[in-house]
Amino acid sequence: MKNIVEKKHHPRLLGEYLSCSRGSIRVAMQKKHEAKALGNKQKRIGEILVELDVIKEEDLRNALRQQRADRIGLCPVFESLSRTELIGIGNYFSEVSLTADNQFIFEGKNDPTLYILVGGKLEVFTKDHDGNEIHIAFVNPIEPIGEMGYFQDGIKTASVRTVIPTELLSSGYKNLTHYFEHVPHVAHAFLSVINRRQAETIQRIKEAENQH
Repeated sequence: MKNIVEKKHHPRLLGEYLSCSRGSIRVAMQKKHEAKALGNKQKRIGEILVELDVIKEEDLRNALRQQRADRIGLCPVFESLSRTELIGIGNYFSEVSLTADNQFIFEGKNDPTLYILVGGKLEVFTKDHDGNEIHIAFVNPIEPIGEMGYFQDGIKTASVRTVIPTELLSSGYKNLTHYFEHVPHVAHAFLSVINRRQAETIQRIKEAENQH
């Protein structure tokens, strides 16, 4: 049981899917840090390895495909899917990297997107009638986020920002409708997350009201 818990909270890094040496990965990491220090555009480790001719583009695509499937499979909403299904649904997701203190979901705005937090930390919050922020919850890997808008025509019911640098997977709701509505295990898990988040939101708002 201990190993399962550790795996759920520690998605594998891309380098673990690539057949290249640790030394090559260290060189790529160093180049990434140098670019950041110089204020240059940030590139992913895989892209740098391709530029260094350590791996081929096809190697990178395959590694990303396998990593994406594993990460999606760790999410409680999709953990019941088979490996083949995970690779298939992974085609609808893309990687997103965000800096710390970056709000990317805005309450009341239309954004028909589901995110999966694969690295970092998020804060969910709302605002009262006076514009004061009400903290709802912190979200850690490897949880879905943005699910509440699925039954609200894409309108987000709360805001979300990053607490630290964060890695996400994102997909439009329209690509996931089949799984949410026709795959029983996924549909049940999805509704469970929504019910839990609704309960958290109601509780936090009640607590905030009682403080005034």
